[in-house]
Amino acid sequence: MTNRMSKHYNQLVEPYVGLESMEVTETLLDLCGATIDERALPLLKQRLREERVKVPLLEARGYVRLREKSEQMVAALTPLIAVLEAGRSEEEKR
Repeated sequence: MTNRMSKHYNQLVEPYVGLESMEVTETLLDLCGATIDERALPLLKQRLREERVKVPLLEARGYVRLREKSEQMVAALTPLIAVLEAGRSEEEKR
């Protein structure tokens, strides 16, 4: 796919995926073989910082379910970032 065609394609896919249900999105990702690698580290680290800041704020406001969701995000992101950083370190040693 050419660069121009790829850009156009992405402009079509992003709105669709944003509107799709999580279940269908997960199926699409499984079918297409999407992966998260060390290129995502800056974004993942940013999201981790954001979620860590939100937890005490949500707790102070009494938003139990939102706080739990942020805690789950922190719990999911922390090991994922660690594994990706370890993989990057191994690659750099080669």
